[in-house]
Amino acid sequence: MCIAWHIDDEKSLGNNPVIASLIFGAERKFSYGHKTTKQTVSLTLEHGILLVMKDKTQINWLHCLPTSQKISRPRINFNLSNNNNQVI
Repeated sequence: MCIAWHIDDEKSLGNNPVIASLIFGAERKFSYGHKTTKQTVSLTLEHGILLVMKDKTQINWLHCLPTSQKISRPRINFNLSNNNNQVI
């Protein structure tokens, strides 16, 4: 499974949304791509990690979960985000 390059820019999230992802299970590669410079940064999301995207992340960077053939264990990801300054 892959999730294509995107930003979380739904109007309900406001101008500078905070999005937290809590990951359990199989590790996955996660990538950022800068909108202007095209620089890419990748990291491995391991079991139990908390990834927080905030400030100008959604304005300046796209993100994705690239396709991976090596996933052999299940994985679950809990996403928390603010909705006009209210956590949902």
